[in-house]
Amino acid sequence: MNVALILAGGMDPTFQMSVPKQFVNVFNRPVIVYTLEAFQKHKDIDAIMVACLNGWQEMVNAYARQFNVDKLKWIVSGGDDGQASARIGILALKDLCRADDVIILHDSIRPFVSEDIITDSIRVCRIHGMGVAAVRTMDTVMRTKDGQVGTESISRYSIIRVQTPQAYRMDRLLEIHRKAVEMGIVGQVDTNSVVSRLGEPVYFSKGSDLNLKINTVEDVEMFKALYKMQQEAQKEEY
Repeated sequence: MNVALILAGGMDPTFQMSVPKQFVNVFNRPVIVYTLEAFQKHKDIDAIMVACLNGWQEMVNAYARQFNVDKLKWIVSGGDDGQASARIGILALKDLCRADDVIILHDSIRPFVSEDIITDSIRVCRIHGMGVAAVRTMDTVMRTKDGQVGTESISRYSIIRVQTPQAYRMDRLLEIHRKAVEMGIVGQVDTNSVVSRLGEPVYFSKGSDLNLKINTVEDVEMFKALYKMQQEAQKEEY
């Protein structure tokens, strides 16, 4: 079984809109609905769980009914960060999944995730026990302490940008988060960061620069533009 665990527990105080990023309305659909629909439509996804911001659980249920997301089976309360939300969801799935089931962790604010990216994360996970979406950076990268002065240029060929989805075997996820608790590793943005803190290798799957993460109001506008372009391209195919 392949289960998508959608992480929607965060609330960014710097986001300059009246609702959390994952619930911003874009063309009469909240951002999280686009994300849910991507996994709903994927033939290899059997079920969906959402780790949700407190107070929004019933709204997510209502969205699922409205937009026919019938693969959504469970909603749990999210944590204070990505690591905590993932751990809560994983523990809730522990007795529902087998050891070799694949759990696909994905940010609710990456609504443009493609079928190919989801497929490849599952494929790599089946081989290595994990498949973490990632892309090479094309920009020059510098080390800085204050964001105003650069102190060291880092070769872009030794840098990779990690995204979601991040797919893991269930038994692997449980072991990662158990070790993290034992070692006092907390507050990480995602499970991939926990793995690297444990000193273990991370296996990459296909990512994309189009796999946009909505962090700012400008990102919302970028998503609108990309979505309109996608819809126009699909019309031309017909």
